[in-house]
Amino acid sequence: MKPKISLVFMHREKGVGTWPRLDFDYDKRREELTQEIRKSCPDVDFVPFVVTNIEEAEKVIERADEFDGFLIYLIGLSWNAPAIVKIGKPTVLVKDLYGGAGEFLFTLSWAKQRGLPVIGIPPSDIAYALKLFKVIKRLKESKVIIITPMDSPEKYLKELSSQLGRKDAEHYKELFGTDRYGSSGESFDIQKQIERIKKIFGVEVIRMSYEELNGYYDSVSERDAESLANELIGEADGVVEPTRDEIVKSARMHLGMKKALEEKGADAITIDCYRQWHRMRAYPCIGFFKLANEGLTAVCQADLSSTITHLLLRYLTEEMTGEPRPGFTNDPVIDIYANRMIYAHCTASNRVFGPKGPKNPYVIRSHAESRKGVAVQSIMPTGEDITAAQTHFMRDPPLIVMHTGRAVANEGMEDGCRTKLVAEVNTKKIVENWNKDGGWIYPAHWHRVVVYGNWRRALIDLATLMGMKAVEEDE
Repeated sequence: MKPKISLVFMHREKGVGTWPRLDFDYDKRREELTQEIRKSCPDVDFVPFVVTNIEEAEKVIERADEFDGFLIYLIGLSWNAPAIVKIGKPTVLVKDLYGGAGEFLFTLSWAKQRGLPVIGIPPSDIAYALKLFKVIKRLKESKVIIITPMDSPEKYLKELSSQLGRKDAEHYKELFGTDRYGSSGESFDIQKQIERIKKIFGVEVIRMSYEELNGYYDSVSERDAESLANELIGEADGVVEPTRDEIVKSARMHLGMKKALEEKGADAITIDCYRQWHRMRAYPCIGFFKLANEGLTAVCQADLSSTITHLLLRYLTEEMTGEPRPGFTNDPVIDIYANRMIYAHCTASNRVFGPKGPKNPYVIRSHAESRKGVAVQSIMPTGEDITAAQTHFMRDPPLIVMHTGRAVANEGMEDGCRTKLVAEVNTKKIVENWNKDGGWIYPAHWHRVVVYGNWRRALIDLATLMGMKAVEEDE
C-alpha cells in the first residue's frame, strides 16, 4: 500500500511584503512543485494543502490521522510550520532558497529541542525523504514469525543461565538487565517484546512452536530436499565437515521455513536455535543463508531486535537501490590495536548486494560452536563500505545504534563462528560508546547487523522520523 502524505505548501497571501518578495507568484510555484514531486514519487499518495494562516493550518491538523506523514514545503515565510510539526507525526521540512529560510531554521531547531520526528532536507532530496516514508509504511505492514519455547520469562532465564554455566538466573538477569527492565525480567519476556514492537513499529509478531516448525519440515518431500542439497553442494567451493545426509536435512528445513513464511504471510522468521537445537529436525543455518539470498529475512537466536533491524535495512536498501540487501547478524569481535572489527556468525548470505547481485564464494561447514549440523562460511566482498546497526526497543526512547567501516578481509581461523568479515572501523570510539545507554536485551547487546553500503544518514533520518534516538557508536 502506498504511504499517504499530506503535501503542505506554506506562504503568505500574495501581495504581502515578505520573503521571497512582494509580487511572488505562489500559485505558479505550487503548481510547478506539485507536478515535480508527483512525477518523482509515483509510489506515494499525495493530498495537497495550502496554508497561509493559522486557521488553514488547523484544518490540516484536523485531518492528521488520515496521513502517514507530512511534507511541508516552505515557498514563503508563513511561521505556521510549528503548529503542524508539534502534533508529532513524521514530517519532512523543505524550502525554496529564499522562500522560508528563517522559518526552516527556527522550526528544525525548535522541533529538535522537543524530540519531535522532523527532518529538514534540500529540494533535491525530496524523493530520498519520501522513500523513508515508504520504509516506515512497509515496516508497519510486516509480519514476523518467532519460534521460541512457550516458557515464562523466569523459566527462560533459568535455562539460559544454566546453559551458560551460571548457577543463579537472577545473577544473569542483574548482569544484563537494567533497573527499568532487568528487575522484572521484562527484557527476556518475549510477549513483552512483541507488544513493544507492535506499539513502536506496527509490526505483527506471530508465535510458532517447534512442533509446528517440524510439521513444515515433515511436509517437504525428500526429492525436493535432495534437489536443493545438490544445488548447494554444486555451488559451494567445498564441503568440510557435514555429511550429505545432514545437508539434505538442512535443505529440507529451509524449504519448510520458506513454506511457513508463505502460509503465514510473513516477511521474516527468527528462531531460538542456539539453545534449542534438540527441538528441531535439523539446524536452520542453511535456511537463514538461502532465505537471505532470496531477498527474505531470517535471523537466529529469536533476536527480535536484529529482526527489526534486518527489515529496516532490507526495505531501506530496496527503496534506495532497487535490490533488498541482506543483513548479516553477527557477534562483533573488536581488535583495538589494529583498528578493526571482525563480524562473526554462521548465517551469512553470499549475495550481499541482493538476489540479483553477484555471488561470492562459500564453503559448507558445520555450526561452529556445536560442531554439528550444517552452516555456511561466506567469503564476503572486500574493498566496500559497510554499515553495522542495531535497534533497541525495550527502552524509552528506543534506539538505533550504528557505526560504519570498510570491509578489508575475511578471517579464516577455526575459532569463533564460521563467517568472519573484517572491517576497518573507529575501534576507540566504539569501545567508549558500546551499550552506554543501557536497557538492551539479550542477545542484541552484542549482536549487530551488517549490510553493505554506507547507510548512516538514512538510518539517522529514519530514527528521527520514527521517534527513535540515533546513536553513532563511532563518533
